[in-house]
Amino acid sequence: QPRYGSQVGGNTGSGSSGSKRSRESDASDSNSVGSSARPMGRDAAKKKAKKKGKGASLEVVNEEWNEFKEFKAQELDRLDKIVMMQNEANQLIKEKTQAKKMKMFIKLTEKENLD
Repeated sequence: QPRYGSQVGGNTGSGSSGSKRSRESDASDSNSVGSSARPMGRDAAKKKAKKKGKGASLEVVNEEWNEFKEFKAQELDRLDKIVMMQNEANQLIKEKTQAKKMKMFIKLTEKENLD
């Protein structure tokens, strides 16, 4: 008994074609569950899974790459803020040392004038 006779062409020939099945049994088989679409073969299923796996992994990689780029952008922002704070701190230190130098200069000029 061929399983998929209705899809391949079935037993449409005459009764003398050598078929042991009658046309009545073909009609009852066409209404059965087994005569629906033919299931996917092993090789086709493997190819489909392989293609699907590559696409899914590509999406995951893209998502991770976007997260990485966002993380790096945030890190660069933090580093920029740190650099700005360090520059401000360096500027304050320079101003303090300049003020000390000016005080020292004023003291020295006063002593020289006194002598």
